[in-house]
Amino acid sequence: METQKYRHMISVVVPVYNAQEYLAVMIESLLNQSYAKWELILVENGSRDGSFEICTMYEKKDRRICAVQERKKGVSAARNSGLKMARGEYILFVDADDFLPDSNVLERFVTTIQLTKADIVVGNYVRLWNGQQLKAVSHEAFSKENPDSEDFRFQGFFSVGTLSYAWGKLYRSQFLNQNKLYFEEVSYAEDKLFNMKCYLNNPKYVFLPDVVYVYRKNDQSVSFRYRADSRECWLTIAYKLRYFFRKYMSTDERKKYQGLIYYLLFFACFFDAKMEYVQNRHSLRAVVKLLKEYQTDRLVNETFIRLTHNFYTGKLSSRFWKIMIKGFCIAMRLHLYYGLAIGIKLLIDIRVDERLSDTGLRE
Repeated sequence: METQKYRHMISVVVPVYNAQEYLAVMIESLLNQSYAKWELILVENGSRDGSFEICTMYEKKDRRICAVQERKKGVSAARNSGLKMARGEYILFVDADDFLPDSNVLERFVTTIQLTKADIVVGNYVRLWNGQQLKAVSHEAFSKENPDSEDFRFQGFFSVGTLSYAWGKLYRSQFLNQNKLYFEEVSYAEDKLFNMKCYLNNPKYVFLPDVVYVYRKNDQSVSFRYRADSRECWLTIAYKLRYFFRKYMSTDERKKYQGLIYYLLFFACFFDAKMEYVQNRHSLRAVVKLLKEYQTDRLVNETFIRLTHNFYTGKLSSRFWKIMIKGFCIAMRLHLYYGLAIGIKLLIDIRVDERLSDTGLRE
């Protein structure tokens, strides 16, 4: 009877940190949903503002809302606490400064997952920049591809990136529990690692054409801040993935999926160089220093060697990305650091780098 009670329930897990400015908007977007069988688990994580007071205020208003405090710092710890508490058949992750765009999001999610027996339902989203909603690149760019193809992995996790985010998806709790999937303690991109592990456990994906999520650009969030430890974070994720491959996969499977690690390190190196350039007042020397630091790692060097061959990149449909990846990797192997730094400067100055984001060029 207890299991039946929570059948079709959605457990909404929200890590909360210094979000008092936006928190009420997020909660109200959930309270306005036409689908009422949900629980909201607000996991406050060391805020220095009035976030927890807002959480407890809503907890008193609606019995479906639960506010807790997580002593262990970080969004991974907060999400894991929420997962442990969750009673629902399905899991939805929402960030405290984002919100659901309309009142039928949960209804569409539940209807879809029930009809299709999916493990993960993925929707589209928009970004909120300075009060303006900008449509992100649709998952249709890759969702019609074979999920076991190189293009699906590359676009899903990198060039489009929809699969990387914890939000904008409905997960089947049974799938997460059976495969012991949880968020690992890394300072950034913990959701990319989580979703890659989901993918490697062969879930059934179903894609909704609808916009199901509004992602707010919050300059105070981890996603938009310069991170001095970014290189260490990306390397940690890469080595955790390699450990996962070695522990759970055959030699043939490792070779097949190893591109996930190589693409991860390529994008990490490229975009960290861009961030370093901007952070250090357009300093080419800062970019060169970062590129040299990346090159000291053996797995990074392996990446540059492997991606200059066609085993992985040759299976990509985009000529642009084939040329981009190969050119960058060859230049790194030849230690052409200043040439790469100048190239990154040009990409930023003429705003080509913005076209590489999932929102495209912005005014």
